[in-house]
Amino acid sequence: MRRAGVLAAGLLLTVLTSCQGSMLVDGELKLDRHSKGHYPRSYKPVSIEKTEDVIPFKAHLPEFIPYKYEKPKIVITDWGKKKKLQLETEYGRKDQKTEKGFIALKIFNHKNLVSELIKNKKYEDTLELEDGTEAYFAYFGNYAELFWLADEEEYDLRHMFANEYSEKQLKKELLRIANSMN
Repeated sequence: MRRAGVLAAGLLLTVLTSCQGSMLVDGELKLDRHSKGHYPRSYKPVSIEKTEDVIPFKAHLPEFIPYKYEKPKIVITDWGKKKKLQLETEYGRKDQKTEKGFIALKIFNHKNLVSELIKNKKYEDTLELEDGTEAYFAYFGNYAELFWLADEEEYDLRHMFANEYSEKQLKKELLRIANSMN
């Protein structure tokens, strides 16, 4: 009897551990906005370190940003049962009085925005990241976007309000940022 109890406890622990590894651990997160019983549910911004502790996948974030920036916070949005997640952050310039624009990043661990952009060919150029991943570039005058699929995740990297840059400069900067994301 005792052996059966130990076996049952071990099995329960294994199930709980495996579920936790595939779901958002939101115990310490505070909901920002949501309608009860409906998705998406956004949480108040948290640090990169806190994000890494609570999400069930490895989010690749930039190690290079082309200017001095404010320490970013990440907004986590739950699109379904703590499994379909979106991370969103901005790298705002420290000196926003003389320098305009910022880098914005969205990461999805499920099919979402990026898959649709690729499917509908909402890009002007196909590029290759250093690791061989195919990336797609789109230019809209006051901002540019680079997006790609990697490790079951979708990445959408934008250089916003970048009027002082040419299309070629924006493409080069976005590629450099994307290649710094390990």
